[in-house]
Amino acid sequence: MGADFWSPAYELIGTMEKGIAVGEDKGATAVGTNRPDVLGSAHDLSDWLDENPIK
Repeated sequence: MGADFWSPAYELIGTMEKGIAVGEDKGATAVGTNRPDVLGSAHDLSDWLDENPIK
């Protein structure tokens, strides 16, 4: 598998890292919350991995 295949996964991982870089959980209702970056991207990555199994 080449870079074209893995690019979407790395993009989601990058989004998670951006959210974690904040250093603390801003909370679900905080303005500019980092939860969608961290948790949403983790969920999307899980879905992507389910849809693109490696044999």
